[in-house]
Amino acid sequence: MNKSVIVIDDDEEIVRLFTEFLEEHQIRVIGNGFDGITAVKLYKETKPDVVLIDLNMPNGSGFYAIKKIQEIDPKACIIAVSADGSSITQEKLEKLNIPLIQKPFKMDQVISIINN
Repeated sequence: MNKSVIVIDDDEEIVRLFTEFLEEHQIRVIGNGFDGITAVKLYKETKPDVVLIDLNMPNGSGFYAIKKIQEIDPKACIIAVSADGSSITQEKLEKLNIPLIQKPFKMDQVISIINN
């Protein structure tokens, strides 16, 4: 079965590229958004298999969205995608049990993580 994904990033170009690439690899993108508040709303509406989310966004950060989504579904599969690879960020994500894909990323790495 193909995985369903929502893509959340404040950079519209990244959202477009992710969407195109994922669909080329038979991963269904069932929603996308550009801020944390939209991420939570989309999660509630679509219940995707995976959430790909940027951390640094206006109008609700990725951390805000991750916490809200985990309140809705503690087993939600969330993958952070960020240029922020600081030790503080990595520690926060580890506590939340969220893997980090650092920008710039390799799309093969993204596909591998989504499929596992």
